[in-house]
Amino acid sequence: MVLIWTESLSVGNAVIDSDHKKLVELVNDIAYAAKARDRFALSRAIKLFKFCINCHFINEEQFAQALDFPFALHKLAHQNMRIELDFATHELKKNSASTMFIMGHYAKFLRDWLIKHITEEDMQMKPLLQIYPYDFKIDGALRP
Repeated sequence: MVLIWTESLSVGNAVIDSDHKKLVELVNDIAYAAKARDRFALSRAIKLFKFCINCHFINEEQFAQALDFPFALHKLAHQNMRIELDFATHELKKNSASTMFIMGHYAKFLRDWLIKHITEEDMQMKPLLQIYPYDFKIDGALRP
């Protein structure tokens, strides 16, 4: 099932929304590579997802700090996802027959996680973000 970014996923900020759009695209790439059983494409897509998610997490943390938004639990969720992605990368390095099967399920996990991340965690910042113009930026925001 393809994940599509819609306006209902907007948190009211161009930087964070752009990050989310890129992550949606990458989750779809991961799902496609897993379905095609293309280990090289899957590995590349997960590495790119890890890079982009790290940029996104840094951006969110900078916005939260600038907005004086309580962020301790959100930051813990970021740390947990980083650990999860490290585990997936490690699993992919194993060249077992079950790896591609597992990765097919992993794509669904990432899709579900991303939706939950946006709708339940990031949306908490929306009321504060809407005080500022949509193109409000923090100095040093990263672009994946």
